[in-house]
Amino acid sequence: MIVDADVHVSASKRGSIDITIEDLIRLMDKNKVDKAICWPMLTYTRQVSEDNKAIGEGMKTYPDRIIGFGGLNPRLGPKETLNELKKCVEKYGFKGFKMNGARDNYVIDDKSFTYPIIEKLSEEGVVLALHSGVNDPGGTHPWRIGNIAKDFPKLKILMVHMGGAGVPGLHDAAIKMGEEYPNIFLLGSEVFQFRAITEAIKKLGADRVCYGSDAPFSPMKVTLAIYGAVLEDFSEEEKKSVMGENILHKVLN
Repeated sequence: MIVDADVHVSASKRGSIDITIEDLIRLMDKNKVDKAICWPMLTYTRQVSEDNKAIGEGMKTYPDRIIGFGGLNPRLGPKETLNELKKCVEKYGFKGFKMNGARDNYVIDDKSFTYPIIEKLSEEGVVLALHSGVNDPGGTHPWRIGNIAKDFPKLKILMVHMGGAGVPGLHDAAIKMGEEYPNIFLLGSEVFQFRAITEAIKKLGADRVCYGSDAPFSPMKVTLAIYGAVLEDFSEEEKKSVMGENILHKVLN
């Protein structure tokens, strides 16, 4: 079972690399990927509802392939963001939500700005995926995700890119936060220092590390090949866990 835990989907092809749900299904079939976590392909403060709707419809059309995560942008205002969250949970049945402070220009653990939204996510029992990368070390540093994990211990958190998305990455800090807070799971997409993935597995265990491609920004075919090499010396059970089993049975359950 292969689950790609980081795929960006658009309602329509607005840019040169955008992919729709139908494009994604063809890509998954070509690369023998069984399921994918999808969140919107957002551009700063553009409305997110259109892409969220497309993902919701994709879940309905392909319930065994698409795992829907909504996109939330607090910059659109607290009322609108909470209304979008409510709609995505009640109407679409989303399993989680992605927030990206680097792209949308906010500090992810700002208690007056993001915490009302995060509190609602915790109440709903869904998963929170947070961008954490060297492209915005101030606003999305792994220790900020640690603050959130500490303040919301019942909330499961996917640390997307585990401090990467560039070099040198903040991977050591990401792994340290994973060691301190058991509700943090590391999503190793856009990790260019591959040693970090093996170190995370050794220190946290295979059931705390997840495969993701970050498609369409990174080719799914290439990331699968990289993970095949990175995981070569691990057991078959550990490989299965990283490549999809833990997302299904540890994160989403």
